[in-house]
Amino acid sequence: MRIALCHHLGLSYYGGGEKFIIQLANELVKRGHDVEIYSLPFLLEGKPKVKNVKELLNDIPYTEGCRHKVRADVCYMTYNPLTWFNFDTSVPRIAGIHSHTYWLNPHPSYGVLPNIANIINRFTSYMELRRFQAIHMVTNVYRVNHPNVYYIPNFVDSEKFKPCKNKDEKFSIAYASRKVWQKGWDIFQQVTKNFAEDINVNLSGEILEDDMPAFLSESHVVVAPSRVDTFGLSIIESLMVETPVITTPLDTHRCLGVPLMYAETPAEITEEIFELKSLWEMKLEKYMELSKLCRKSAMKYDKRIIIDDLENMLLEVANNA
Repeated sequence: MRIALCHHLGLSYYGGGEKFIIQLANELVKRGHDVEIYSLPFLLEGKPKVKNVKELLNDIPYTEGCRHKVRADVCYMTYNPLTWFNFDTSVPRIAGIHSHTYWLNPHPSYGVLPNIANIINRFTSYMELRRFQAIHMVTNVYRVNHPNVYYIPNFVDSEKFKPCKNKDEKFSIAYASRKVWQKGWDIFQQVTKNFAEDINVNLSGEILEDDMPAFLSESHVVVAPSRVDTFGLSIIESLMVETPVITTPLDTHRCLGVPLMYAETPAEITEEIFELKSLWEMKLEKYMELSKLCRKSAMKYDKRIIIDDLENMLLEVANNA
């Protein structure tokens, strides 16, 4: 089957949506499908996070531009208002909604492009979503008014994200999200500014994607103080490598059905950190049990399971149109 994947940002931005498209494309090719990727030439922060997109795509055809004529048996588009203007096609289409932006009020800290998308979406979403044969949602927390909605979560490769490095000898916490307001970077900074020397603070920074499993494995806890989140990919990645997670009690986090520690304010997060530190120091076996449970519970988001569901969705939409 010929499958077109259309995305509203350049893949070199390499955020959650871009990783999803790249990994989905590679997995579909392995299953015998012909895949082409089309994207717009925009980056939210104005600069690429990766320079080797072609290597990540393994020769899958990829085109960037503002206008595309798309031909395929089925087309998957990450939804953005006025998508039809950028991707011209008459084939069955699926709108993949991967952003929380469309359900929240505009906020200055979101950035210019997300706020513009939010405002336009308020006036156009009902009519625009009717252009699609199906809607794909990565969480069942948010609802859309459409007769054909698939709720299929994001995925993590459990063969890649697995325990691969011993924990630091000194208790350590990690921050693996983008350093932006939405992900609570300022909250994390408040939490760590008064830490004593007996706690290490690990930041992902410029760590390569291939090194992320080791980075997450060596930490004793990952702190993800997100203010908004559509799914929480870094949360599942952390659990996969047997590292517990402290995060905010968003509905999108609670519905994951995995063992998470919830806290919102810097004081609450700090309290949770010290409780886990005490568990590691005084009851190591209990800490290890928790770590094992983290991976076990996250395995329902394993790539092999979720790709089956995504492939079936694409086949159903292509065949029933």
